[in-house]
Amino acid sequence: MTQKKGNKEKRLSSHAVQILINHALFQFGGSLSIIFVNLYLWRLTNSLWINGMYNLFAIFSQAATTFLIGRVSKKKGRTIIYRYGILMTAVFYLMIVIVQEAIVDYFYIFALLRGIAQGLYWVAYFTIVHEVSSDQNRHRYLGWNQIVMGSTKLLAPVISGYIISLYTGLTGYLIVFSMAFFMFFIATIGSFRIKKESIRHRTYYMKYLRQIIERQKSFRNALIGWFIIGFPQGILMYVPPILIYSIFEKESVVGYLNAAFLAVSIVASYIISRFAKVGHTTAYLWVAAIGLFLSGTFLAWEIAIWSVVLFMITKNMFNPLQANAYAAYYFQWINRLPLGSEFRVESVVLRETIINTGRGLGIITFMIFSNEIDTHTVAYVIIAAMAIQVLLPLLTKVKEEG
Repeated sequence: MTQKKGNKEKRLSSHAVQILINHALFQFGGSLSIIFVNLYLWRLTNSLWINGMYNLFAIFSQAATTFLIGRVSKKKGRTIIYRYGILMTAVFYLMIVIVQEAIVDYFYIFALLRGIAQGLYWVAYFTIVHEVSSDQNRHRYLGWNQIVMGSTKLLAPVISGYIISLYTGLTGYLIVFSMAFFMFFIATIGSFRIKKESIRHRTYYMKYLRQIIERQKSFRNALIGWFIIGFPQGILMYVPPILIYSIFEKESVVGYLNAAFLAVSIVASYIISRFAKVGHTTAYLWVAAIGLFLSGTFLAWEIAIWSVVLFMITKNMFNPLQANAYAAYYFQWINRLPLGSEFRVESVVLRETIINTGRGLGIITFMIFSNEIDTHTVAYVIIAAMAIQVLLPLLTKVKEEG
């Protein structure tokens, strides 16, 4: 009887499943195109600097949007913010198709648009995730979330790479971006089917953050952890596809290899969703930190096919473990805080703002130390970013205070 009750508690609601399906559409559109936006800029400019600045503008505008939109989300509801995030992402890809190569002249505007759209979407989505899951089934939801993300990221880049390879010049890119627009348009329509939440608590409690941190110093450490996670993510958002393209000079290979790497993530995510327990968070983070550091050391030998492939495989083995473990750990904190679920939106805003600040500073660090793609710059910056992950399990070991 107890086992049956436990299985029932872990079962996802129909609302949660609906959110996952729409998220799959959103992820598929993003996976079709996101790495190829960076390659599109690379093909047009051959400049790591422009790629870096594009991602930097996008990330900092996302961080600013996240912080500023929290109050509106609390008052107007997450579903509306969620819907606008998808719609603006659709507009982003439509505009690329319209301006084509002129994106180079206006890359900062496109970065701003993308950052705002991403800020809107992820604040709403992560808040909704907490609402449609519980401590009993959150690892299952997050596991399926990783499987959805991994599956779309596996299939979509293969399709995009193949389409781009069929055409000379940049025509294939524009077809892919048109497909992405269509996927986000469908996801926008799908968002109208999602049940709008009833807004009971409209007060925005961010003004109490200082008092909360003073009373719960471990929560401050939990926030710092998002910065640590974000730091390497900023670099890895655009550097690996450029590394792979620089070696093979074929977009199709970028898509195929990306699919292979993400197959590793899907398997890892499935295992985590089946066996992971919240109580083992620190142990999972230690394993992930060691694995991520090991992945970076392969690049120290040389920037070559074997080292890049081993780096990406190892990284994708341990990324889901870190992401799921820390997300579940952080969601637990929302329930521990004095304001409890009433601080849910604020907690997500803090998470997204801090992780994007980490991503932005990661990109700045990379741009300062990496002028070109060679072993002496790329490898050691990535190794250093991975080494910082060792701080994460140390932060979670600190017991709750106050």
